[in-house]
Amino acid sequence: MSPANTVSQPFVVLIVDDQPIIIEGVRRLLAKITDARIESCAHATEALARAIALRPAVILQDLYMPDGDGLELVERYRWASELAETSVVVLSAEEDAGTKADAFARGANDYMVKLPPAQEFVARVLHHADAARALRERNQAFRSLERAERDLARQNALLDAANVRLAASNRELVVDADTQRERLDRIAQLSSELARVQDLDILLAHILRESAALVHADAGAVFLVEGDTLRAADTVGAPAVGARELPLDATTVAGQAVISADITRLGAEACALTGRSAPPIGIETLLGRRAESALVVPIVRAGDRALGCIALIDGTSGDGAHGTGFDESDEHLAAHLASLASVAIERAQLVRSMILRMIAMAELRDPTETAGHVGRVADVSIMLYDRWCAAHGVSAESSTRARDTLRIGALLHDVGKVGISDAILKKPGKLDEAEFAEMKKHTVVGAELFAGIRTDFDEAAAEVALCHHERWDGKGYPRGLAADAIPLFARIVAVADVFDALSAKRVYKDAWPREKIAAVFVEEAGTHFDPEFAALLVANQLEAEALRARRPD
Repeated sequence: MSPANTVSQPFVVLIVDDQPIIIEGVRRLLAKITDARIESCAHATEALARAIALRPAVILQDLYMPDGDGLELVERYRWASELAETSVVVLSAEEDAGTKADAFARGANDYMVKLPPAQEFVARVLHHADAARALRERNQAFRSLERAERDLARQNALLDAANVRLAASNRELVVDADTQRERLDRIAQLSSELARVQDLDILLAHILRESAALVHADAGAVFLVEGDTLRAADTVGAPAVGARELPLDATTVAGQAVISADITRLGAEACALTGRSAPPIGIETLLGRRAESALVVPIVRAGDRALGCIALIDGTSGDGAHGTGFDESDEHLAAHLASLASVAIERAQLVRSMILRMIAMAELRDPTETAGHVGRVADVSIMLYDRWCAAHGVSAESSTRARDTLRIGALLHDVGKVGISDAILKKPGKLDEAEFAEMKKHTVVGAELFAGIRTDFDEAAAEVALCHHERWDGKGYPRGLAADAIPLFARIVAVADVFDALSAKRVYKDAWPREKIAAVFVEEAGTHFDPEFAALLVANQLEAEALRARRPD
């Protein structure tokens, strides 16, 4: 039986040998590998240039050639940066130990006495093709991270410039009332707060709540542009009860504000006409209520394109009828905050994009590791952390930064699976002992991905990736930590991860019913799971299910 081909895309094998019979023999042996394209070179003087042009996954190099030394060629391959991810295998008619040692010292990945038995030969070539592919994917991942780091640095520079402009603008404002001074001070303080938040969802929620508080709005929503729609990312003052999407056109006041990039302020008379002789604001169905006054502020990026908008309703301190509504000072304050928010949002979107690229890489390797799964794990983790903070008297202000790092760590908890073999990740049956031992290494690989990078969320992401399979009783992996020795965020993600796995329908199982899932967390509290977080999950299981429903696979 021929070995399984685990190489997931076409690859090139270059044979460098002056004997036609060897080249033909290798072609025949490798013909059964449908993904392999076989190329050959009979002259040592042409081999390096041919290899650089082809960039093969594997080079099969003859040791002795009439016009050159095979060992010198091995060394020259290793000098070429274009071939850094290529596996070099020496083919030789002799089995001298000194020659073998010299070959490996010069950079060879393997040494075969030509030609080995067919099954062994094919298996070893496939192994080296897999190794070359894995090295290429790892290098691409690190290059993507490096580019993202550079982009983050540029975005932070833009944020610094925006902060300078904001400070200059604030100095120019003439503020007569103590209330106005306090509001401006709050905007200045928000500058540093927003700069510290990396996760997009938490950032948007923070921006919305601060906007509503600044202008004394009773309720509102923040929308982001997604293609040709506006999607409500969060609400304040009332839960979202209607559709979360609006068309990105002039059929709503929110859509008009985003298209024109102009602030819109509506008093009581104008609001009475919305949805009748004038377009609706776009927030009524979402919040299940009409507005008495409205303020819609576009979030405009540095060029001129709007990223979304903040829609606020029912102001309580402006100059509208009966002393309510929004006034001109509310417009200015909201515009300042939206300007500040635009740079922070672009930076957070860049972080989100980097995270989604890493998740997409993991999803290519493991079909169960979807963006929907990790998003649900992150949502449930944040919910559990919020309940824990409430129980322990941790204020919302002091927990905001921790929520940010927890969410990012939860999103990346299984990214280490990019370093595990496809044969293990995609095996349809149960893993044997050796395979499971290899699978456990994804925790260490995930932590190592963050070892050389220095961003605010690295420590949390590394801790969660490394420790989310530890158990409360110390029987988990990879370090056998127990109880409070397991990092807090890893204990939270462990509960959220198992909850989502049990709740999900897979090709090999149905979703578990609510009662059965609750029984697992009751029975394994204090053994597998932190008993406090297991109890919080059971007590808030309906909310966890609602969070799952928002992110289908």
